[in-house]
Amino acid sequence: MSKTLNLVEGLLEKGRHLQAIGRSRDALNIFGRIRGFKRLPSAAVEEAAARSAEIQLSHKEYAKARRSLAAALAHQPQNARYHFLMATAFDLDEDVDLVNAYDHYQKSLDVEPNEPDCLSDFGLVAMCLGEVDQGLEALRRAVELAPDDPQIVGKLVEGLCEAGRPDEARTALRAARFRNPRDPGFVKLWNDFQFQQLREAQAAERRTEVEFEATGARMILPFVRPAPGTTPAAPGRKKLRRDKASPPNPPHAPRSADVPDRKHA
Repeated sequence: MSKTLNLVEGLLEKGRHLQAIGRSRDALNIFGRIRGFKRLPSAAVEEAAARSAEIQLSHKEYAKARRSLAAALAHQPQNARYHFLMATAFDLDEDVDLVNAYDHYQKSLDVEPNEPDCLSDFGLVAMCLGEVDQGLEALRRAVELAPDDPQIVGKLVEGLCEAGRPDEARTALRAARFRNPRDPGFVKLWNDFQFQQLREAQAAERRTEVEFEATGARMILPFVRPAPGTTPAAPGRKKLRRDKASPPNPPHAPRSADVPDRKHA
């Protein structure tokens, strides 16, 4: 048994190293070998399953990641990180119900309630499920815990815009930029927000024009009433020039052309 344990420990160390240097597929194969051994210490099986899930999530293999995380949670049912990863595997998968992600985010927060990443992701999922107040509360709490993290602030801005509160989103962004004036992450957030607001304004203007063309309704323009005692110009009348007219161009120089003598009849 000791030889097997030494082999497993050596494989774990090799898998950790391969994962750290970016050779994730090779690391995943090694962790899979470890999980295939019988009668191993639970700590080794748990670590192999958790690391497998991390790699599978990075490769967008969400169903496989959930299976690996279920194995890890069987050893530690109250592990906040495992529940957070499981929630992420549900959250990013478009083919499953977001309620599953909501439940695992909630379980993770029950163990570690002050985790900003989990709070911000939970907030967005809650809003998608119609729990707007709960979602915004979680997003604001995440920013309180990590006010200088562009990703956390960006998720709050996203949630506020989804809730129809762009003014509050602008205020949050300005406060973040004031705290971090040279941070490129917050500069990009501000530029993206401004661009998105401009696009929405243009889209709203186009919708108004389409509705006007479809209904043929009259549009009332905000004309300004003339001041008393002034006489407006007649419709279609040309404006008179108020600057001095420029002098006419000089006459052309006479052309020296030979004109043949006319013959009289």
